[in-house]
Formats: sequence, structure tokens, C-alpha cells
Amino acid sequence: MNPPSAPNPAGDAGVLPAFDSLSIRDAPSPPAEEELDVTNMSRETAMKILVRSVLALANATGEIPATPPISRPHTPSGKENVPGIRLHKRTVSRPATPIPAERAQTSKTDLEQPEAHHDEPIITDIGAGAEPEYVQRANMARKFFSKSVPKVSLEEYCNRIQQYCPLSAGVWLAAGSYILRLSLVEKSVPLTHRTMHRLVLASLTTAMKTLEDHRWPQKRLAAVGGVDDVALSRLELCIEFLLSFDLQFLAENRLQDATVALQKAGQAAVMTAKLPSSFKLSIPRSRS
Repeated sequence: MNPPSAPNPAGDAGVLPAFDSLSIRDAPSPPAEEELDVTNMSRETAMKILVRSVLALANATGEIPATPPISRPHTPSGKENVPGIRLHKRTVSRPATPIPAERAQTSKTDLEQPEAHHDEPIITDIGAGAEPEYVQRANMARKFFSKSVPKVSLEEYCNRIQQYCPLSAGVWLAAGSYILRLSLVEKSVPLTHRTMHRLVLASLTTAMKTLEDHRWPQKRLAAVGGVDDVALSRLELCIEFLLSFDLQFLAENRLQDATVALQKAGQAAVMTAKLPSSFKLSIPRSRS
């Protein structure tokens, strides 16, 4: 008997999801809460849940300026080895899924310039000489701010990510839960039109590496998202630290509950935005 041919992962159709030109507008609308089933949800519907909720929350939040940069004598520049400060560097845990050459090309896009500079600190060491936790969190939050609102809409941005780096429905829903926790629960990063693009990109990257065996190369994700790979790695690291590395959905129905919470938050934000500032709730007294 002849031995089997040598493996060719890049040529295996089962390795990569289909590359399609998707449109969130054509996706089925999310079902009602009692009919929601995240295990059988299409990825386009999951994208629509994230986009609708994030946009509603950003519209309700309005414009919030980034905190000013914090500069002290021992602030690291990214190139210096400062005593008492440990710079965390990402290491590759396993090779990324190979991509066929004909699918490796992507069109170029760029987000607006970030508010924070590359040499601003991310995480300092714990113990003597370490920055207070609130200072560290403020430094991390600044990484998500753009100097101005990106010209590409969030819907176009998510369509672009899914076109060149297809992701599963679970990754989109998990990313939405991360954003909800960061913006409303932990109140670590304000969800505005200047932060939502980087929040979505970093949350998707983190969710992909947390939940799935398949992973896109960091450089490809960064190029598709319009940032450099160093910036994406730092954003991903900020997501992980701000969420205390609580990224998995091991408990039964946790992703389902998180998706319902994301939908409810988006719906509440829509209702809040529609009410005029002069509106005052008045409950009539019952007549005896």
C-alpha cells in the first residue's frame, strides 16, 4: 500500500472559514430573548447583535475625552530598561493557521491616529515603585482612544474584519460581552465613537485566541483592522488585564446570559437616547 501524501494544512478547505463579502444589513435579525440560541446562531446575526448594541451604547454615552497622559520620571519609553518597571512582552504560543497565497492579500485601511503614544506605559510591576492601580487603568484606557472619530463606520469595519478574517458567532458574541463588561460593568473604558473601533478589534482578537483553536496571524488582523501589530498586541493585553483574565465561558449558559445582557443594554441605550432631556417621569397618584 502506498503511504498517504504529505499533509498540506494551507490546502485543507476545513482549516479556514469561507471568505465571503458579508453584509450585516442582510443578516437575519436577532430573535427575541426567549428564542435566543447562541449555539445555533449564524455569525452574521451575532455580528448584528454586537454592532447594534455597541452603536446604541456609544450614541448614549456621547463624547468623553481621554485622560491626559501620565508622565513621571520613571515612565518607560518602550526602549529603556528602567529598574522597578517590568515591560510585558507577548510571545507566540503556537503557529497561526496557514493561509493560502491567493487569500493572503487584503485591501488597506487605517484607523485614526491613537490618542496614546507608543511610549506610554501599559502595566507596571507590583510592589515598591509600582504605579497605583487607578493610574495603570487610566493608562490602559487611553490606548483605545482615537484622536478623532474614524471615518469608517462600525458596520463597514465589522464587515471588513469578517470578510478578510472570518470569525465564528461565538467569537463575536464573546467580544460583545467583553465590551459590555469594560464599558458598563467595570467602567474601565468609555464606549464612544472614538473608542469603539479599537475595542471591537481588540475584543475580537482576544476572544478568538481564548475560545478557538483556529487563529489568524497577528499581523493580518492588525492590517485588516487598520493598526500596527504592536498596537494590537498592547490593546489585547489591556483587554486581558482590565478583565482580570476572566475570559472563558466555562459555566453553562454564561455566553447566552452575556448575549441577553448585551441586547438589553443596547435596547435601554436606544430608549434613553430617544427621550428628551426635559422628560420627567411622573407617576399619577391612585385615587382612593
